[in-house]
Amino acid sequence: MKKVLVTCLSVGTRMKSLEECILKLKSLNVDDFYFELLILENTLVHSEDINNLVEKYQSSSFIINRSLETRAGIPFARNSALKFAIKHDFSFLAFIDDDAYPDSNWLNSLLTTQVKCKANVVTGPQIPIFPSAASNYFRFASIYSERKFTQEQTVSWAATNNVLMELSFFKEKNIFFNENLTQGGEDKELFLRSTKAGAVIYWDSKAIVSEIVVDSRMTVSWAIDRSFRHGTTGYAIESATKYKVNTIGVCLFKGSAYLAKSFLFFPINIISSKRSTLDSICDLFHGLGFFYGIWSKGKFKKYL
Repeated sequence: MKKVLVTCLSVGTRMKSLEECILKLKSLNVDDFYFELLILENTLVHSEDINNLVEKYQSSSFIINRSLETRAGIPFARNSALKFAIKHDFSFLAFIDDDAYPDSNWLNSLLTTQVKCKANVVTGPQIPIFPSAASNYFRFASIYSERKFTQEQTVSWAATNNVLMELSFFKEKNIFFNENLTQGGEDKELFLRSTKAGAVIYWDSKAIVSEIVVDSRMTVSWAIDRSFRHGTTGYAIESATKYKVNTIGVCLFKGSAYLAKSFLFFPINIISSKRSTLDSICDLFHGLGFFYGIWSKGKFKKYL
């Protein structure tokens, strides 16, 4: 029987959404596999609030593990989860965010696609859930939307908001998250290295998780910071699979392309009732981020 470890990372600040995520995971449909949950705390000490959640929902049929990573940074925490899963002989590791809610067939679907396609990695969409009062300015902005692919299409990279990893591949190839990428982009970078090493990643459009878009993220400043970071970390991500001169060339091209897109699509974004001018603003700062990334070697001031 397949043995799966599902991991949520937490810094102890999103307790309400974490509890809801645990409840959804506890209610998953399970066919022909066994899974446990790992709550990986990226803090200096274990959280008493998380301890209370574990005691509340732990049972013989729903095992909740806890682990502590005291080094601050997402790649350190993700590597701790990866090493935990390998050490305890799990066949697969799945990641989901602590503010995301899986569909009842989420894990079933990921594993079905993995078996059918003999995939090393399977990933799927994270659907945004906006407050009822949210304006179309934010609802139609691409920065809040998921990539779109057909069912079982191969893709070059995955995100850890919704992913299933075949651990034997990562163990054999000795592939772990790049701990220098504490500003973000560590998941995309890891999966790009994985595909270069021979991994095949499949898209599963039926393996759905949802994420509530909180008010603090529905601001122009948040969207600008997010877009700029995506561009800035692009240098480190591209350098994972390319020589330095090629990395610089790709970043110059992508930066220029995003700047051109920003200006070319601005009139369309104004006129169309199904588009948002926020896309042009985000494209502008995404492009500028690539140029800044060349200068800073992919380093960004903070993670948002």
